[in-house]
Amino acid sequence: MKEKPAAMDSSPNITSLISDFITQLKTSGKSREVFEHVGPNHTEEEMFSYLWGLQEAHQALTPTLVSARKSANIAESFLERGEEELDRGDLKEALKSCSLTIIFAPHPSLHGGRDVDLENGRDRNNNLDIVNTDEQEEDRLRTDRDFELLARGYGGRSAALFEAGHYRKCIIDIDAALSHSVDELRREILSERRATCLARIKAEEENGKIPTNDKYAKLFDTPYSEKPVLPDPHPTIPAFSKDVRVVFTPSQGRYLVADRDIGPGETVCVERNYCSALYAQNLLTHCCVCLAHSLTPLPCPFCSAVIFCSEACRADGLAGCHWQECNILPTLVNLDMGANSFLAYRIITHTSYATLKSLLLVLKSEERSKPPETIGFDEDGMYISSSYRPVYHLVTNRKERPPTDLLRRCIQAFVITKLLVQSGRYYVNDCGAAFDPTHEEVMLLGSALVHHMMNLICNAYAIGELQMNLTDYRQCKMEPLGGGVFVASSLLNHSCNPSVAAFSHGRTQVLRTVRHIPAGCPLTYNYGSFYCTEDEDTRRSGLLKQYSFACGCEACKNGWYDLFHLSSEPVINCPKCSTAQSEQLRRSCECTAVKKRIEQIVNTFDVMYLKILHKNVSCHDVDMLIDVIKLMEKWVQLPCKDYFDAQELLKLYFDTKGSHVYV
Repeated sequence: MKEKPAAMDSSPNITSLISDFITQLKTSGKSREVFEHVGPNHTEEEMFSYLWGLQEAHQALTPTLVSARKSANIAESFLERGEEELDRGDLKEALKSCSLTIIFAPHPSLHGGRDVDLENGRDRNNNLDIVNTDEQEEDRLRTDRDFELLARGYGGRSAALFEAGHYRKCIIDIDAALSHSVDELRREILSERRATCLARIKAEEENGKIPTNDKYAKLFDTPYSEKPVLPDPHPTIPAFSKDVRVVFTPSQGRYLVADRDIGPGETVCVERNYCSALYAQNLLTHCCVCLAHSLTPLPCPFCSAVIFCSEACRADGLAGCHWQECNILPTLVNLDMGANSFLAYRIITHTSYATLKSLLLVLKSEERSKPPETIGFDEDGMYISSSYRPVYHLVTNRKERPPTDLLRRCIQAFVITKLLVQSGRYYVNDCGAAFDPTHEEVMLLGSALVHHMMNLICNAYAIGELQMNLTDYRQCKMEPLGGGVFVASSLLNHSCNPSVAAFSHGRTQVLRTVRHIPAGCPLTYNYGSFYCTEDEDTRRSGLLKQYSFACGCEACKNGWYDLFHLSSEPVINCPKCSTAQSEQLRRSCECTAVKKRIEQIVNTFDVMYLKILHKNVSCHDVDMLIDVIKLMEKWVQLPCKDYFDAQELLKLYFDTKGSHVYV
């Protein structure tokens, strides 16, 4: 269901806006002047204020608003497709098409909460109308009969669910269809299907699970099968284990080290993100609140741009994150400014203007006065993932950024500020009433956006989902869903041979070790490419460009890229053998047994791979993986392909414990 949210192809994207802006600057002779005011020696406030004061910027960079409304015509076309797919028995595609019918079909208002304010497309101050037209005014006068298309979408999807053997989900859709349909014949058919579902569920409860369509049996497996738990949290950084500590050096900044020997496979961090944002291509496949994949989504009643996985998430979204974006999200998507721009927008709306106004001056003062090792910690000495303070204090590397890059960040902040002012849903008082912001209030917002445009480049984490193929388990892959702000995880420094890997559980990220970390040694994460996929020069240049540091990890220093591609089998390093006086002593050395043990485990990798994907891997299998990683770290000359493969298998095992979906 990789459909574009709403019909959003007509208005200019950010590249077109920037091109128009540059043309206007050249025409007015201000091209050089811009770079006298935008550069690493200027503050975020100075740069944004200058740009906001340019008439050319307002003329060229004011985005064209894209309609967020529903479309009966689009819904009808998806319904026709879904009915054809049902007729030929393609249930998976029929589910997608019927879901798209539900997403695009006109929908009645939901009573209670902020969603009432979305009904006519106006802001809280009733002075802006992004999507309201005469035709939409007619939508407000619709009767139940006008939602028959929505009922048919739910009815079609219930038929696909019925054939796939998912009777409980089928009943949910039947009830939704019945609540919107006034067609007596359709209601009779739906009621009969509902009765059959209840009878089969009863038989299942009485006689054990009844046979279902095996092809579709795993479609609705729970995406997050295990809730991650951190047994012993750190006293001041609760997202991390108590077995780590923060250290600081002028050359490396803040980073985390092990307080004890930590072995491979251990959990060192469980962190829920401050906020997250789906990539545009996933807006109609994953819940915009919790990021769960959904084959039976609930729609937003007012736009066609997002889905919800449950009534709870829909209520949450319409009262919070989606209420903020409903009337401008299609415009944000159409602008195509990149994932970090939407994530910066989400940081700002999640924080709220009242919080931003009360904290920003304090945080700027801390930036100038607090020791770097304590930045982001609150008055009680806590580093809290749900607090805006550490989000703001994530490093920006502003001084190292070229003026052209800073100008682009300022332009993106300008455009988002325009949208937030136009939306009428950001500048609201304590009572929820919208107000017109002053110049100073706009500058506060714009400079904060510039700040986050820069610190997300260095600190945003990708959120992924393991795609597991129903017919060919070897075709599984990790699919990026969106980005998230994980402030505790951002304390990790980089290595091309990292000791820690990240695993997504919806909005929660788990960091687990993939090799032994001796006490006092750093916990490291890979920011870019691994030592086996790109040569040192390529890796270093990419890291220098994005993160402003030259990598000095062991893989870069010792030329691991070339060595990895030369190695064909493990080379045992044994100090005893090198000094042994006879062949007999070498044959009886401990390393001979170690090499045999390593070979035995490595020979099971293919079988273990299939076990992991089929979810029948045993604790003994996982212990063997951990054991062979430890053995190779102690005895084998690195880099080594078998060692890397063992780490990848361990990571795959933990991936199946997190966000995954059968495709």
